[in-house]
Amino acid sequence: MKKYLITGCSRGIGMATVKLLLDGQGVSVIGTSTTGHCSVDHPDFRCYSLDLSSSKSIKEFSRKIAGTRIDVLINNAAVLLEKWNRTAIDMEELRKTFNVNFFGTIEFTEQILNSVNEGGHIINISSEWGAFSELNFDAHQPHYKMSKTALNMYTKLLSKRVEAKNITVSALDPGWTQTNMGGSEAPRKPQDVAHEIVQLSKSEVPTGGFWHQGKIRQW
Repeated sequence: MKKYLITGCSRGIGMATVKLLLDGQGVSVIGTSTTGHCSVDHPDFRCYSLDLSSSKSIKEFSRKIAGTRIDVLINNAAVLLEKWNRTAIDMEELRKTFNVNFFGTIEFTEQILNSVNEGGHIINISSEWGAFSELNFDAHQPHYKMSKTALNMYTKLLSKRVEAKNITVSALDPGWTQTNMGGSEAPRKPQDVAHEIVQLSKSEVPTGGFWHQGKIRQW
């Protein structure tokens, strides 16, 4: 049975991905949320508490799943703390954003990297806002944008490190999506993105790619 691990599964893209995965057969899923709760009820699903801003929480989670082998890791959990029209840098907010979106995601990935099976896939949920190629670039949301840009570089670096183990590492840009973060006016639904994530996880693709709607996009 193929084993998935997805962070941030209590709502939005994370929950939609969990539900889609469990709709099929031969898949079991481990999810995380800050509270340890998720409304999904399925015999092949377990949810654990994980606070990516806390090294203690990351280590506790790692102990709970010790000995579990992972085929696909989906780093989905992230925060957007700033208002949409903000352009100024707030150092405290910047640190809090990086503690989850970058430092916490990296610490978590490094902690369980040895549990990822040879031939596995690591998918980092990134953003168009983290791309230097963004067509409508502006100065808004600087903390979130910088955190995702840094995560993109980690994606490329990690892809080189684990190449010998035949582990694929990808970043995925979901686009503007109807979530708590994206708001109700977004054109895409979480279920649309979930299908892209699951399809990417099942496909043989070049490692180190940045994906959007099933195609490679520019960094």
